[in-house]
Amino acid sequence: MANAGETLAIGVKNYGGTETFTNVATTSYSQAAVLFTTGSSNTSALVYCWKNTGGTGTGNCDDLAVERISTPSNVLTNAGFETGSLSPWTRSGSGAQSNVVASNARTGTYSLQTGAATSGVEQSATGLTAGSTYLLAGWAKVANGSEQVAVGVKSFGGTETYLRTSSTAYSQQPIFFTTGSTNTSAAVYCYKDAGSSAGYCDDYTLIKLS
Repeated sequence: MANAGETLAIGVKNYGGTETFTNVATTSYSQAAVLFTTGSSNTSALVYCWKNTGGTGTGNCDDLAVERISTPSNVLTNAGFETGSLSPWTRSGSGAQSNVVASNARTGTYSLQTGAATSGVEQSATGLTAGSTYLLAGWAKVANGSEQVAVGVKSFGGTETYLRTSSTAYSQQPIFFTTGSTNTSAAVYCYKDAGSSAGYCDDYTLIKLS
């Protein structure tokens, strides 16, 4: 983005599923990704770069690609919280506890609801391959659009990386990371650090790319 505080969307639609996009707000190039599955009879998709109304600066996109991931294996367990319980996720933060709730689900019945502040959950993903690139994608939203909730990853042998959203509708948060030369695990999380209302996370995916 030319101007900090404005956003640009990378997205996909017309593939037999719900239009999906990721917002980018950085003033230097950052990698963004969108995971999608074509419909049972769909053989095409419309990929786009789009800057909505509002703001005074331009946006730039470059090096867009669509790659097929054959039979991707999700490393995470209970990734959509559909067991109705937290395990193997564990609570983090000193605020009100996060809980699995039978509401605000993106898909299925259950979602993860954080407390209003300093509240979240994390899961230790084990059995990763050292020195390999992974894609983490989680869906998140907030009850109050002036607040933020984060999807992130840490303890993988590199710098902790996260994306925050202030959307009151679920948006996908994609993160690329590479495990260290001797690291075979990573901690994936949903966390809300401040505010007065809950955040929600659902439908996590962690897949190996290379």
